[in-house]
Amino acid sequence: MESVINKLFEYYDTIFFDERVEIDRFGKMGMHYDGLMFDEYLSNSILDIDYLSIDDYFDKVADVKYYQTESLFSQYSNLDIEKKLKVISAILSLINFSSYRETSKDTIIKKSKAFLQRFGLEVEEKDKYIYVKNELKLFEGSYSEIFLFNTQFYKKQLKDKFKNEETWKKRFKYEYENMEKLSECPYVLKVFDYDRDRNSYLMEKCDCNLFDYLEKNQFICDDELVSIITQIVTGMHEVHQAGILHRDLHLGNILLKGHNIIVSDFGLSKDTMINHSLKSTSTPKNSHFFMDPIGLSDFTKLDKLSDVFSIGKIIDYITSSSELNSKLSYIINKATDRNRNKRYLSLSDLLTDLNSVLKDISKEERIALLEKDIQKGKNSPDVENFILRLSSQGQLSNYIVKKQLNNFGELLLEFNETTQTTLLSNIQDTYSEATGYGHFENYGLFAGIMYRFIRKSGTLKLQRIAYSILEGCASYRYNAKDRLDEINLYYPNLEII
Repeated sequence: MESVINKLFEYYDTIFFDERVEIDRFGKMGMHYDGLMFDEYLSNSILDIDYLSIDDYFDKVADVKYYQTESLFSQYSNLDIEKKLKVISAILSLINFSSYRETSKDTIIKKSKAFLQRFGLEVEEKDKYIYVKNELKLFEGSYSEIFLFNTQFYKKQLKDKFKNEETWKKRFKYEYENMEKLSECPYVLKVFDYDRDRNSYLMEKCDCNLFDYLEKNQFICDDELVSIITQIVTGMHEVHQAGILHRDLHLGNILLKGHNIIVSDFGLSKDTMINHSLKSTSTPKNSHFFMDPIGLSDFTKLDKLSDVFSIGKIIDYITSSSELNSKLSYIINKATDRNRNKRYLSLSDLLTDLNSVLKDISKEERIALLEKDIQKGKNSPDVENFILRLSSQGQLSNYIVKKQLNNFGELLLEFNETTQTTLLSNIQDTYSEATGYGHFENYGLFAGIMYRFIRKSGTLKLQRIAYSILEGCASYRYNAKDRLDEINLYYPNLEII
């Protein structure tokens, strides 16, 4: 969705990013250059009284830096969604207040509103200021909708058509209550602030669901798959221990937050500790790969063994392209046996077998798999620990040279900013020695890594560390100098004078 919002910046650039002429203090025309026109809008509005300059306006209203000679897309496309909406609000408000190019004002504002509302964003006008609400609708289910609330939380809300129906209101509240009971479980989505009037509640923001993660990462190492499986089984074991059944487990409601698995969507859950007055209907659900066959015709029959079945199908699915699938075949077959009497009676038993089987993966196999992921630029908890250990030992740059890790820039981008800072600083201190005397091709290796990192990172302080390394490599390697020249062309603010 964030990339979709960037289309609005591209649209604005066609209007506001234009040829400009520098006028000296004697009124004579000077240099021609491409730049944004918002200073003209400000000077032709009453806002000119309140703000020192257009830079000051964007700083105060949108809390962003403003560079006149850079397009809106290049400046703001990498911001988080909340910041982007503040920038868009600031632009629309400025246009609304200004008399500059007034004939096009209504068209720009109407097109912007229509575009934003298409994606569930509300646009309000108050005293000529225009505000884009950050309740961006992200997902829609059969009875609820999920909105972006802020950078930390989503808001889940009952659909309007169900808000006057007591049965649906009770079901929605029941879902919240079951998740609230599991608030101490680290594997269950955290929920907060149930609003009875709006039939909504807040829930923690995660990165993506497991289905999307698997789609985007086709070559996940076995260590990571093991971690995912173990967390799912452990988490659901804790859910069962609390007396709650999920009954609707699939890849779409298993989420990832960093490397942590989070189980969500307890809308069809059941608390076995109480006799709840809200009975599940026996309406057939659509056939689903992960659902116990017994529930396809009568949902009320789904039970603890049904959750076991779903977990077995999930394990089978996510290991289908890995040798792990054959290693775990006994567990998969026992969990998904159509004869319910032959399935695991509890997830505790399944977890015991899982731990026993996984011990068979040797240390040598783990290291080999780890190094394959590093070569591909793919992160995992084990990869991150390994790289940080090399860094603390002062061996990271040597390892990059030894293994010729051309994709290390991609791997760097997978880490959080703190880890990126640590690793880049370590490389900055050690890359020159690691290249080896006379081995100028290794300067090209580090230059390529830093060039790719700068192009894809959106953090200025990190880009500047990478720029310093690239600049050092450019003294020894022509292709590094070419890359430095290209970075200087597209990122003029990186060079520290």
